[in-house]
Amino acid sequence: NILIATGSIFIGLLLFEMIASLIIGKELTNDHERSRRYMLFGTSDQAPAFRNQGNIFTYSPNTTVRAIAYYEDGPALHKEYDYEFKTNNLGLVQKRNIDKDLPSTLVLGDSFTEGQGATPWFYDLEDKNSKTIQMINGGLLGTGFAQWKLLNDQLVDSGIRINKVIVPFISDDYQRVVWNFPERVLNCLGDSKKCKGDEGYYPKPEKDDEAFVNQLRKFRDAEYADKSAAKEKKFFRQYFSSLHFIWGYIKNEYKLRFVNPNLPAMEALIKQYGNNIVFIHIPTKEELERGNTPNPLGQLAREKIAHSGAKLVDGFKNCGLEPADYFMNDPHPNTEGYKKIARCVDKTMQELH
Repeated sequence: NILIATGSIFIGLLLFEMIASLIIGKELTNDHERSRRYMLFGTSDQAPAFRNQGNIFTYSPNTTVRAIAYYEDGPALHKEYDYEFKTNNLGLVQKRNIDKDLPSTLVLGDSFTEGQGATPWFYDLEDKNSKTIQMINGGLLGTGFAQWKLLNDQLVDSGIRINKVIVPFISDDYQRVVWNFPERVLNCLGDSKKCKGDEGYYPKPEKDDEAFVNQLRKFRDAEYADKSAAKEKKFFRQYFSSLHFIWGYIKNEYKLRFVNPNLPAMEALIKQYGNNIVFIHIPTKEELERGNTPNPLGQLAREKIAHSGAKLVDGFKNCGLEPADYFMNDPHPNTEGYKKIARCVDKTMQELH
């Protein structure tokens, strides 16, 4: 009986694996692990571009940062963007320092709000409104709702008077974790000789950016080969890859719906600011190309915002973004795309005030 039961289970797993592989085969062949992008950050004083602020981070204050991104293009490298921006007294990406005595409008967000990839769109917005509104650019790359709540709390605790909040967000923000920079990454950002290759954020060398990036590329080639070899040694992942994928999907869905720190953070911000907070859902290039509709993460975020009774602007319909408004390789908007986001945020801000 034990042999029959064991054999039946094994046969059932094989049949399920065969059927599942036909349905999700494309997902299994996608390369989700290797990144083709190399991000370099140089500063005017050669110090690390970032600093940790407790569990989160900002840029280093009152400095000029040069941001460069290279992408692998076959055997060659393609420079996707290269620009400079200034940070203020709080280490945020904007021209003006923050005066604690003035009421402020805080714009929370990720790299789209920061303006990664082009001269920050926030500059024009703060110039336009400088005589009537003190604006704070709370946009930081790679962050989500839970991190924005912590940044908001730090600003409030420091005595800054925030009375209006605008939150441009993309769908992926709803699954992002709170993070800051490990010491070894900060050491690498301060001195390229201390970089091992797996830091993810790198300093701009004094000479020959491409030679430095090619060194990083060799490390990434070896690291990816090691990971691929390690995966092949795992029996379940090798022979039941579809089941492994489905199990990972179920675990991820559970985390998103039941233990997601972004939901209580979102609800706390809404409770704190009430009618004085507005969310703007900005589309990614991928979502625009797939029918101009939010992906499941974005739909879930929208549901939670609607359930909380907060204001939501549908940026898919109202911001006018098109696939041509994004970089070719990089997922961020280009200069024209950021102009549209700036107009969308400005319109929302005027209505909020």
